[in-house]
Amino acid sequence: MIMTGLRNKGDSSVTGALQEEILTRTKLHTEMVRRLVNDPTVQPIELAGFLEDVANAYLSISEELSQIVKAAEGR
Repeated sequence: MIMTGLRNKGDSSVTGALQEEILTRTKLHTEMVRRLVNDPTVQPIELAGFLEDVANAYLSISEELSQIVKAAEGR
């Protein structure tokens, strides 16, 4: 995983916080998907909206990681 290598290059507290955030979000999203898929009253559009929100959350984290890498490389 890229973030492990960043500990030597960047601020370890920032990368550690992002790692923790990813783990927390993954657990939360997994549980939410399980509930949505198993709920017969959930409409496909609701699931689609949730998945879009999840994707946006991970894109945001990805952008933060990219900024950390660029800063660590002195760009």
